[in-house]
Amino acid sequence: MIDLGSLAGLHAHDHQLHAYCARCDRWMMLDLAGMVRSGLGERRLPLRVKCGDCGATGQLQVRPPMPTRSSAGWISSRPAQQND
Repeated sequence: MIDLGSLAGLHAHDHQLHAYCARCDRWMMLDLAGMVRSGLGERRLPLRVKCGDCGATGQLQVRPPMPTRSSAGWISSRPAQQND
């Protein structure tokens, strides 16, 4: 089973954890690797976070890894057909 409820689980599955401060209107990506290295990997969500600038309580957002796509992306490699 995949555990995405802990900091270690999020880090192991390449997720990111971002915090938002409504008072400062700014986002910050939390250092999951550093938190796991410092022994906080077993901490479970939700966590209480505070803004480093103003001290207001922040909101967390878990972001999954970005999906990979082919080098062609969304652009068709076939030329567009004309309707005469």
